[in-house]
Amino acid sequence: MVPLRLEQVAGFKERTNDVVYCKPLVDSSSTKVVIFFPGDVQDYIENMEANHDVEIYKKWNLESCASDLQNKFSECHILVIRPCKLHCKMISCFGNFVTSSEDGVPTYTPNYDSFRHLNRLLKGVEERLVGQSNEGSSSEEWNSQQKLNLLQLDLIIIGFSKGCVVLNQFLYELHHFKSNEFDEEVDAVTGRIRDMFWLDGGHSGGKNTWVVDENVLKTLSLADINVHVVVTPYQIEDVNRPWIQIEENLFSTRLLEYNCKLERKQHFMNSCPTLLNHFRLLNVFERSA
Repeated sequence: MVPLRLEQVAGFKERTNDVVYCKPLVDSSSTKVVIFFPGDVQDYIENMEANHDVEIYKKWNLESCASDLQNKFSECHILVIRPCKLHCKMISCFGNFVTSSEDGVPTYTPNYDSFRHLNRLLKGVEERLVGQSNEGSSSEEWNSQQKLNLLQLDLIIIGFSKGCVVLNQFLYELHHFKSNEFDEEVDAVTGRIRDMFWLDGGHSGGKNTWVVDENVLKTLSLADINVHVVVTPYQIEDVNRPWIQIEENLFSTRLLEYNCKLERKQHFMNSCPTLLNHFRLLNVFERSA
């Protein structure tokens, strides 16, 4: 199946995001929903081809990433969330999920309604899919054959590079709602998260690339969530941004101390820390141990 673009899917209040969707390749009783937040530069293929500065990375466009994830997670629905804004046509800003500067540097808050926005995006995607045909099938056949149930299935959330800022905000909100108040809609989302992948997280700010707050990490460790940390030298060995290595080490070490189910992997550690290897991580990372 060719990835399907769903433009301006309605989320929380006035927030909208484009979503690229791929259906499961195989029928399975363990169907989940994979939600992917991309990094800087990644966009629709035609936009990347039109931008000389990023054309070299066009093989990692949003639809190609959706297809690659579909092959890696063949029993899952795939949703690639396009950022609400690309500053200078290349710098991702996830302002619908986390308070962000113009160039996408996050400011994390206890509650930005990010889980609510995600939940309503899932609802919006399902409504769009039910109303569309697939390869000549009627919308009724699409719905029954694919068993959408996007609001009931378990979730796998993946962030790559800049996209990891969304996962970080999710952690602050998870802690907020576990510690201070119960919210039925939020609980319906957090209770279904089974895996979270941080793939070479990074942004242009001078701190807060990784979550290091001990209370927030303790809350994560108590949740039934498998945490996957996957890194390359491009981020953790950048001498101009030494805080990334320090913060990632604290993130991983503290979660292990708190008995979190954490898996950490490194790739290309014997190679130069190039942006190409940073992107190649998307092709080589594994779904689990």
